Amino acid sequence: MESHWAHDEAYYRCRFPEQYALANRIEHPRNVYLREKDILGPLDHWLAKIFAPHRIDDTIDFLTTVGGLTPTAEHTLSTEHAKKTIKECDTKLTTHRAALEAGADPVLVAGWIAETQATRARAEAELRTARSARRAQPTRDDIASLVRANSDLVTVLTRTESVERADLYQKLGLVLTYDSGKQKVLVEMNLNQHFPDPRGVSVGVRGGT
Repeated sequence: MESHWAHDEAYYRCRFPEQYALANRIEHPRNVYLREKDILGPLDHWLAKIFAPHRIDDTIDFLTTVGGLTPTAEHTLSTEHAKKTIKECDTKLTTHRAALEAGADPVLVAGWIAETQATRARAEAELRTARSARRAQPTRDDIASLVRANSDLVTVLTRTESVERADLYQKLGLVLTYDSGKQKVLVEMNLNQHFPDPRGVSVGVRGGT
């Protein structure tokens, strides 16, 4: 959606191209409008509630377990697979060297060693990649620090300056998705924007297209 002003009020508008919708058999009105004023009240009330002093710990726990902030199964499997491969390669290298000392063909053993070392190097690279991906995910302590720091920013909700609101929404990584059929707005908080390899950074309200 893009920003749009009408009758001195801020709106969000989606002008879905009619030809595209028809060509792809997608039902969509020519224009969908969402008044900003209808969003801000419920949104600010929700933020003030989840950042209330007696709710902070619950909010931290929720953000830790939801939204991909814990180690994923993919990262865990990649790490374990790489470790297993490295261990197997070390065992093979020990066996190859023993065979060489026992009088096996040096050329043949050298080929075995080179192949095993190459496999081990690939596994080490996979392990480094998996660990880097894990480090990019915030820990519970990271989340706690961010939540407690940003909880002070919720005080700006008592004021109406659009710049202050936009700054708060951006720091919290808010992403809003409007379902025009249900007339509902889904609100998500993406704290990963504060860490390496972010999924994206939200833009504040009342901005340009």
